[in-house]
Amino acid sequence: MRVRNLVLLLLPLVALSGLGVWWWARQDSPVWTWKTAVLERTDVRSLVTATGNIEAVTTVQVGTQVSGIVAERLVDFNDNVRKGQLLARIDPTLSRADVDAAEARLASARASELRTRLEKERVAGLQGQGAATVRELELAQADWAVDVAEVRSAEVALRRARRNLDYTDILAPIDGVVVRRDVDVGQTVNAGFSAPVLFVLAGDLAQVQVLGSVDEADVGRVLPDQTVAVSVQAWPGQTFPGRVQQVRLQSKLVDNVVTYPTVVAVENQEGKLRPGMTASLEFLVAEVKDSLCAPNAALRFRPEATMLAAGQSLPEEGGGRGKGRSKAGILWVEGEGGLTSLSVETGLRGATCTEVKGEGVSEGMSLVIGAEAQTSSSTSPFSAAKPVSGFRGGGF
Repeated sequence: MRVRNLVLLLLPLVALSGLGVWWWARQDSPVWTWKTAVLERTDVRSLVTATGNIEAVTTVQVGTQVSGIVAERLVDFNDNVRKGQLLARIDPTLSRADVDAAEARLASARASELRTRLEKERVAGLQGQGAATVRELELAQADWAVDVAEVRSAEVALRRARRNLDYTDILAPIDGVVVRRDVDVGQTVNAGFSAPVLFVLAGDLAQVQVLGSVDEADVGRVLPDQTVAVSVQAWPGQTFPGRVQQVRLQSKLVDNVVTYPTVVAVENQEGKLRPGMTASLEFLVAEVKDSLCAPNAALRFRPEATMLAAGQSLPEEGGGRGKGRSKAGILWVEGEGGLTSLSVETGLRGATCTEVKGEGVSEGMSLVIGAEAQTSSSTSPFSAAKPVSGFRGGGF
């Protein structure tokens, strides 16, 4: 009787232990849900990215070489100007007075030169008659030479005064547009130490340039005449064609990052690109047309042993290199009971996908790029089991 009671007492405990073992076994046998992507045929492009600022091809600072008060300002921001056009005028009153004074000094110098020249000729005639000494003739000739020099000096002073008068008219040195104006009527400008900047003119904006900063790791792949796609935040979704003009040798070090200035010429016939805009650059380094392109996530995906179909085993990593730039890669597709692998040769690697070739690879096939594990939905006798899930592999 006592043994029977003991057996009846142990039976529930054994049943509960078996149920627990069965439940935990169910938890350790995940059900896989595959994350897939389609193998497409497209153009594969290898790009180098950089940023820079848009600049006018020609930028000229217009200043003044004379001091004075601005009497007139004839142009403003964004005005188109032609070479030689009057932009502003400095009050010419003092400059005109300097010209008048220089003309008076020149007239006086010429009169003095005429007097000493006549005196020299008179003394020369007397000396020929024996009525004047050689010394008197030499003194007359010296006085005349001094006055000739004074005439030349006065002529130089007059040319300088007239040039300064011309400088009171501020003229456009090039055809372009006014992008900056730092002067207004009534303002006094002082050219005593350095020429103050009154206007900044940008040349024809139908073609602009971008001064980009290319990282030292990528600069070896950026070459003159390469195609560049330029984009700005002001026009989202639109790119502007450009070409590399120059990769400069002088590097820049900013925050321990070495970059090389690269000049990119960009067409701007519509005038959408403006000086100072921040531009994103995509340099086209290499391109393969109409190729099967596998998502990079599919080539990075590495399954667990429990994901494989019957008879499948994990291939060795780094399956060797092919000819030229090609090398081996592995793609995974969903098969009966799990995943099966496809060996491929990979070629040009783009930003989102890589060129692939191989037996059994075709356009439109579904490639595994990740997996989510879900345990059994059975419940514990004591509490409801929560599914455990998470993406595995290199797809994410």
